[in-house]
Amino acid sequence: MLKRALTILVALMPAAAWGQDQVIENQVLEAVRAAYNRQERPMVILDIEGTLFDNRPRNLQILKEYGEQELRAIRPAQAQVLATLTLPQVQYTTGDTLRGIGITEEAVINNAAVFWAQRFYSDDYLKYDVPTAGSINYVRNLYSAGARIVYLTGRDAQRQLLGTVKALRDQGMPIGIQGTELIMRPTMSTQDAIFKQQVTNYLRHYGKVIAAFDSEPANVNIFRRAFPEAICVLFNTLRSPNPPPLMPNIATVSSFQ
Repeated sequence: MLKRALTILVALMPAAAWGQDQVIENQVLEAVRAAYNRQERPMVILDIEGTLFDNRPRNLQILKEYGEQELRAIRPAQAQVLATLTLPQVQYTTGDTLRGIGITEEAVINNAAVFWAQRFYSDDYLKYDVPTAGSINYVRNLYSAGARIVYLTGRDAQRQLLGTVKALRDQGMPIGIQGTELIMRPTMSTQDAIFKQQVTNYLRHYGKVIAAFDSEPANVNIFRRAFPEAICVLFNTLRSPNPPPLMPNIATVSSFQ
């Protein structure tokens, strides 16, 4: 009776009072519970990069190292500027970040991009990522409600498998146990959108997709087309330039709290 009363209360509560993010996330939880009770094998797809984890601290660490290891000897003034870089100043691309703090020399930007790429896509630097607000508890709640948790990430298994598993485990998210699955790009050359499109064909045969969360509009559109009955959610954070317009009936959240 208490659970039913709480469900009714949440359904009747206006979004302004409850919080739009919480309304959407509660809808997903309730849909998971209902599907689980109907034995429909509910599944929730969760992106990692930028959705469950904030990778700006990783970017910040790499750029700080670039300033110390590469710039200090040849461009001391620019190295000093880079040393003052803060988390809110980190943009999606290295070039945008550097230009945003006044470093505009193209040679420096290009060298920074090479330095960044050699480290960003590696196990060693994933430890700098931090969970996005509320993500740990939300994934746990989904799992407890009966959802099969599918971590579907554009990270590639060649360079980032061990670090990804360690990060999920160390932060307390369900991984490596029954009802969880981690799906990564098989190689670094596989395009993210093509990879996720191919995976949807695999997933639809293994249960009912209740919801899919991703930080890239192109990927959320893929889920919208593949799973017309699912709740498709864009996690509002930094994203790649020039994204396509969102398809109809896609929700947006800014945190998991």
